[in-house]
Amino acid sequence: MPDVNMPKLSDTMEEGTIVEWKKKTGDDVKTGDVLAEVESDKATFDLEAESDGVLSILVEQGVPAKIGAPIARIGEASEAAPAPKKAAPAPAKQKETEAPPQVAEEQQPAAKSAPPKAEPEEKVEPTSPDGEDGQQVKASPLAKRLAAEMGVDIGSLKGSGPEGRIVKEDVLAAAGGKTKSERRRPEAAPRAAGPDVEVVDPTRMQATIAKRMAESKSTVPEFTVTVEARVDEAVKMRQQLKDSVPGAEKVTMTDFLVRACALALRKFPEVNTSWVDGRFQRKRAVNIGLAVAPSQGMGLLVPVVHDADLKDLVQISIESRQVIERARSGRPNEGDLSGATFSISNLGMYGVDEFVAIINPPEAAILAVGTIKDVPVVEEGRIVPGKVMRMTLSVDHRVFYGATAAQFMAEVKRLVENPVTLVVPPTR
Repeated sequence: MPDVNMPKLSDTMEEGTIVEWKKKTGDDVKTGDVLAEVESDKATFDLEAESDGVLSILVEQGVPAKIGAPIARIGEASEAAPAPKKAAPAPAKQKETEAPPQVAEEQQPAAKSAPPKAEPEEKVEPTSPDGEDGQQVKASPLAKRLAAEMGVDIGSLKGSGPEGRIVKEDVLAAAGGKTKSERRRPEAAPRAAGPDVEVVDPTRMQATIAKRMAESKSTVPEFTVTVEARVDEAVKMRQQLKDSVPGAEKVTMTDFLVRACALALRKFPEVNTSWVDGRFQRKRAVNIGLAVAPSQGMGLLVPVVHDADLKDLVQISIESRQVIERARSGRPNEGDLSGATFSISNLGMYGVDEFVAIINPPEAAILAVGTIKDVPVVEEGRIVPGKVMRMTLSVDHRVFYGATAAQFMAEVKRLVENPVTLVVPPTR
């Protein structure tokens, strides 16, 4: 009976969780049938059967499983499978109907065998000179305290309690239910019904992103380098490719940047390096990750274009679109979300001028790209309209240094500003 094991789909994936079984124990399955929806640290993907037979589930939905661990088996109907692992029960929540504790001044705790005591308002107090003109005022201690807090002249009130005694309700009515400081404040907009704080559990992807980004900021000594590039020619060439080259209809500025960075990484291999266990690991392959948002919900996906330096601009455009679509649809191929040696994050389509991206270890750098803006520029002593784009490189200072970062960014800028170099077929 062959096992169905939890696959590894990214470098950082250590375990996966069955979100939903699409088949149940005893079902006949065929090769290619979707067995389950599995959540990893980077994406939710469909797990497909690799053989024909009868399914026996070993791990129930909601239960994490380590990479390579068997989560199901496919075999003959007569073969029995062990009982599946079940999810741990959720901790019981406090009943919402449980009564909140009362304010000490309004209700004193009563003895178990004794009847409840009367509220402080009903307690008869001796008169005291609390009025502004020194007149005697009958009032409960709680009423006096509230009057002081709310800025109410207690001597001007008419009591509604026994024998004309001033009680809490009289003070609240006079103050409109607000303290002195509250009455000075402008009226706030009405608050939506419900609790003040909504507690939301993160998805596995969000929890992993939070952990890795915190680790990056606390362990990586980073610095940034920003350049501004003229992209008038790149914009024109992009349009020309769309109009005249088959397969180039959907070439984006990000595709130009992938190609430019791939060529620059070949020229500056120090940037294509990682710091691991106190040593440099210089990568021979140039694999560029593309930080994108998932199709639904909050999170971050980084599909990877492998061997980007060996592919032309149209190949990069087609492959990047394919890996992004597979990742967003939950059907990534093996390697689609792993192996990146450098990453690009482009927020230009949202109108962001510039930003700083967080390095994704073990990579040593990430390029943050802003929007293309129409601005006046100086060209041969004349002010002319131009299109500019700002790019910021975040650098792990353990791996390479300011001069290398500046030279790398100068090369990326040169290539983007002279896009004909990006459409030249790559050399091996």
